[in-house]
Amino acid sequence: MVVGSLAGVAVLYELVSLAHRGQLEKTLHSPTDVLLGAACLLVFGWGLALVAPRVGRAFALFTATGAAAAAAIAASGNERAFSVPLCWVAGASLLVVWASYRPDRQERRARTT
Repeated sequence: MVVGSLAGVAVLYELVSLAHRGQLEKTLHSPTDVLLGAACLLVFGWGLALVAPRVGRAFALFTATGAAAAAAIAASGNERAFSVPLCWVAGASLLVVWASYRPDRQERRARTT
């Protein structure tokens, strides 16, 4: 859980920092690249949520927070083209959070004979 939190906070800091300095276009290159990153986050995050739900949940919560904040900053600044793809990143992260709660409900009970 600590590893997921540290990784998520790093993503949160980087996204918000880039959006605040107006360097999203310089670093992320294009909104299409951000959408591809959201797809990768969804695929690999879903797998992480199934294997290590607590780590995936912590990582995805901080990533969703950072992406939503960066989208708001980008929408109010000069880089409006990145606001919608960053919202997709936040949505993909929230789907990973949802997936991290699913295994808890799908566990089988031990057989008693």
